[in-house]
Amino acid sequence: MQSYIGLWIVGWLAISGLGGLLLGTFDTGRKNLLGWTLFFAIGGTLLGVYLSWAFPMPSSGFFGMIWGGGMYSLMGAGVSLITGIGATFLHEYGKRYMDGRGWEALPLSLLMATALATLPASNHLLLSIVALETLSLGSYVLVALSWRDQFGPEAAIKYLLLSALSFALLLFGLSYLYGMSGTLYIHHLRAMKWSAWTDSPLFGLSLALIGIGVFFKLSVFPFHWWAPDVYGGATPGATGLVVALGKLNASFFAGQILYAVEVPRSWLTGIAGIAAASALYGNLAALRQVSLQRALGYSSVAHGGYLLLGLLSGAEGLLQSWAYALAYGLMSVMAFGLLSLSAEPLEYKSLRGLGYHRPGYAVALGIALASLSGIPPLIGFFAKYAIFASAFRAGLTVPAFIALGAALIGYFYYWRPISWMYQRSEASLAARPVLAMGAILLILLGLLPALLWGWLDYLYGLAGYFQPRP
Repeated sequence: MQSYIGLWIVGWLAISGLGGLLLGTFDTGRKNLLGWTLFFAIGGTLLGVYLSWAFPMPSSGFFGMIWGGGMYSLMGAGVSLITGIGATFLHEYGKRYMDGRGWEALPLSLLMATALATLPASNHLLLSIVALETLSLGSYVLVALSWRDQFGPEAAIKYLLLSALSFALLLFGLSYLYGMSGTLYIHHLRAMKWSAWTDSPLFGLSLALIGIGVFFKLSVFPFHWWAPDVYGGATPGATGLVVALGKLNASFFAGQILYAVEVPRSWLTGIAGIAAASALYGNLAALRQVSLQRALGYSSVAHGGYLLLGLLSGAEGLLQSWAYALAYGLMSVMAFGLLSLSAEPLEYKSLRGLGYHRPGYAVALGIALASLSGIPPLIGFFAKYAIFASAFRAGLTVPAFIALGAALIGYFYYWRPISWMYQRSEASLAARPVLAMGAILLILLGLLPALLWGWLDYLYGLAGYFQPRP
């Protein structure tokens, strides 16, 4: 059975998602959907942690297409945890502003988690592509979950059209990669002597097309234009899941490509410049926003730059980028979820005085934003430190300095809403204390991964990522 442990979390989440769709067809079943979703999300988290502990050495199964155990199961555990948190906020938003409609979003989130748990464990590009776009299809639905929203339908259509175009370019580039290698297995691609193709125009075209597709998925500059409109106009209760799972989706796939294909050093340096520009642009653009949800949309552009910088920093950077993606997923699903207090995207002025009228909510939102900014000892600090340290060690000194300076700029717009919450005024929002205190607990649990960095590093080494190319 050990050879099929890679399918355990995937099967668990897939059965829960399909079962949730069946359960929701009954009126009595819809009332229990949140409990159903949380049971399977928490169960997936515990199952992933157990498998990573019991089987630290990964093993391949399903004709060598998927890995299981070790680091891959731990990644699945993180995905399940983030999905459970996002589903809680999604349910709360639907109950408040959608009269219980949109119940399909809860089992859909579990099916999206199924695809995302498959992606890092995939050893076959075809399986990776299917997982990549399965999650994207679910994201289109979540963005326009409420068609009564002012901006939701427009955001979903824009996301669908631009994502389809970028995926077509990505698939086109991968077809050239297959033509040169004759294989879709990732470990076979890593064993190839890519230096023989360095001067080939076909190789350059393949890298360019794949890069454009990945840049769009990561929402990095200059392929970022959709992110503020989509994240700023999406259904507020669903935005956290879309942002968190989307970033994880892109970083997992990009890491697989960079692990398998030996990209020339000149290309890596140029792409690092794009990563630095994205971090700088995203933080500067966020300073001008009046909508907090839209500001966090531009913030995702900056975080895409940090992720890309880490992905380019060799084996250590790949590890830190995947860990950063999990940390960012946890932070963003909390921040966006706590902003889903009204039917429309919130402006900064709506938060004035909230720290006195709803102290539990204010503390929870403050911790989420402070963690995104990178304040110690929160998880955002450890994640950013690891990214920048790996970039400096990889020799990407100038891009890393630019990105580090951009991160300091970000402190202003992350801490501005915190200051608004503690200005005397009449609070215009209502927050449920139980939800707020639960959010505080979840944010404090976000400190735990900082203690598990060494364990992840150990599992990453057992998976063979630190070994040199054949």
